[in-house]
Amino acid sequence: MIQKAVVKKILDRKYAEIEVQRQSACGHDCANCGGCGAPLERIQAVAINRVDAQVGDIVTVEAENKQLMRMAAIVYTLPLVLFFAFFIAASLCGVSEGLSGVIGVGGILVGTAVAVRYNHKVKKNGGTPFTIIKKG
Repeated sequence: MIQKAVVKKILDRKYAEIEVQRQSACGHDCANCGGCGAPLERIQAVAINRVDAQVGDIVTVEAENKQLMRMAAIVYTLPLVLFFAFFIAASLCGVSEGLSGVIGVGGILVGTAVAVRYNHKVKKNGGTPFTIIKKG
C-alpha cells in the first residue's frame, strides 16, 4: 500500500516518525460515495527513512501489506476468537452460562495481552511496516 505522509520527527539516521492518514476499506472517496461519513483520522507511525527525509517533508511511504494484515489479525481477531474458545470450553466443562461469560472475558484479556506483547516485540525488532520510498 502506497500513501503520502508528513515527517514529524527524525528518530535517528535510519528511522523517522511520520504522520499518515489512516486508510479505510472504502478508500475514503467521499465525494463519490458519501456512505460512511467517517472522519479522516491521522496516525503517528515509525518508518524506515531510506531517503534522508527531514522534518516537515511530505514523503511517499510504502506499507508492507503482509505485516499489516498479521498485526490487524492479532489485534482485532485474536481476542474475539479467544473469547469464544474460552466460553465454549467452559460451557463444555459444565460451568454455568454466567461463569462461562466471565471465563470468555478472560479470553479477551489473554488475547489483548498477546497483542500488546506482539506490539512490543515488533517495536523492539524494528519491524515497522512503513518505509519511506521517496520525497514528495
